[in-house]
Amino acid sequence: MGRSFGYSRVSTSDRDWALQVDALTKAGVDDRDIFREKQSGAKAERQELQRVLDLLRPGDKLVVWRLDRLARSQLHLLQIAKEIEDKGAELVALMDRIDTSTATGRMLFGILAVLAEFERNLIIERSKAGQAIARNNGKKFGRPNKLTPSLIRQISLAHADPQTTVRDTCRHLRISRSSYYAALKLTAAPA
Repeated sequence: MGRSFGYSRVSTSDRDWALQVDALTKAGVDDRDIFREKQSGAKAERQELQRVLDLLRPGDKLVVWRLDRLARSQLHLLQIAKEIEDKGAELVALMDRIDTSTATGRMLFGILAVLAEFERNLIIERSKAGQAIARNNGKKFGRPNKLTPSLIRQISLAHADPQTTVRDTCRHLRISRSSYYAALKLTAAPA
């Protein structure tokens, strides 16, 4: 059997780890193996969490008071759980009664994974629907077109001058060859 590590996080407005640390020590985690973080859960980069994840070895357990102390979203929770599983370690959430070393704990995480994927798909669908509405209302996406009417006119005039090369025109106007030829296509009369 490996070591048990604890992870405790309080938000910047909270100041007391006592409740979490007490529960972790009662669950058998040595006080020196409890990693304490004072930071908002919304921040993805948490040094103490990363330190404890880096220490995990096969057979170890990461014990948390509640899952919301560990991750900022279901997707983030699943990423952390996958990292723990890949290391051959287990995750225990005391108040949520989840222990991934048991069949029930793994089943609950499977349900969480399905819910997280569903949530992600809903976000994608809403995003696509919003973009479609914006496009229908005339919203343009992507980088603005560099080829202004004035620039197209200059390229067309330079192209008509037999003494001006494509290379010279591109250098002078600070455009690429592909922009040069795209401008010429725009000036060509439709067939």
